[in-house]
Amino acid sequence: MACSVNYGTVIACFIVISLSLGLFVLMPVLVNLFAWPSTPSFSVNLFHNQILNMTRSNDNSPTNLAIHFDLKLKNENKAIGLHYPDQINITFSYFPNVSTLAILADYKLDSFYQGNGKARHVRGKVETNGFPTVLQGTNMIVFRVDLVGSFRYKKVGTKRHKFELGCLVGVDYTTSNKMQTGFIGMVEPGLDSKLKRKPPPDVGY
Repeated sequence: MACSVNYGTVIACFIVISLSLGLFVLMPVLVNLFAWPSTPSFSVNLFHNQILNMTRSNDNSPTNLAIHFDLKLKNENKAIGLHYPDQINITFSYFPNVSTLAILADYKLDSFYQGNGKARHVRGKVETNGFPTVLQGTNMIVFRVDLVGSFRYKKVGTKRHKFELGCLVGVDYTTSNKMQTGFIGMVEPGLDSKLKRKPPPDVGY
């Protein structure tokens, strides 16, 4: 006795099983994307496309320094957008000695929204309120860039997450060559961020 096969039922069962397996595999991925999102990453290219001259004039008169920068902000989440609800403050400083951090300039970045997996470049220039000196006992000018702000995931009920990040950029005083080229990742600052901050002294070499 021949038995007939209901191909429609077989196909329907196959589809249900495939969808179930797909959800079983995708569910942990989706949970990970939405329940444990990544924090954004930040990096900076200091003196971006800028010809440096770190020497002062012969008469040792006060001179300001223009700092060109390219700040990269990356949303590492493929499924969640980010809000930066507050102004982001960027501070440019340098070390005249190992116990002092002298402020050169500040830059404010207004609040904005960043889409899923998007990166944003903020390119700008700041005029400093003084001229940096070499780190005492070296032939290096050691700059520091600090970033302070907050972000919020585009999810219902999420709160602000504050961040305070920084990085160092060394420049050879004699050659004006940077010790690090390209973008430098910004990380949570160490003890150097807790040093006494003051305006740069007007001293000669």
